[in-house]
Amino acid sequence: MSHEIRYNRVCVIGTTASGKTRFARSLAERIRCEHIELDALYHDPNWTAVSWNEFCNRAEAKLAGERWVCDGYYANRARQFEKADLIVWLDYPFRIVLFRVLRRTLRRVFIHEELWNGNRETLRKTFSRESIVVWVFQTYWKRRREMPVMLGYCETPHLRFQHPREAREWLGQIKNPSN
Repeated sequence: MSHEIRYNRVCVIGTTASGKTRFARSLAERIRCEHIELDALYHDPNWTAVSWNEFCNRAEAKLAGERWVCDGYYANRARQFEKADLIVWLDYPFRIVLFRVLRRTLRRVFIHEELWNGNRETLRKTFSRESIVVWVFQTYWKRRREMPVMLGYCETPHLRFQHPREAREWLGQIKNPSN
């Protein structure tokens, strides 16, 4: 059974490699609205992080739109929770996240996939202290503790999916209001 989505601004959060971007893109395509990837606003070429002020200014400009699906957490520094009508939390077990980050990183390294602003993952970076795999080990449990606290302070309704199957089933029920 399909149902119309009743939200104009959806924020998708989760730990690194939980599938936020893929899920957000799929939802944005289904409801025909803009997809905003916060990582692309934060990372300039050569993986240079912009200042928090610059990041917040970029995010504020993008999030001023009427309809969007945004992915990224950034401890809500972009104030995306307050601007959203719905927050979707992809809260998957560590084994799923670890498998995804390993698979995705190796694929990106070998096909030289550009993420944003000319940035690419490299074999050298994959085996360094700056590795996205290391980042998952450093942040996974911290983010899982932080997110319920952040959501507890937020009045925006939210959904929590604890397995990719739940997220896929929900997404499969979404249809565009204009259809």
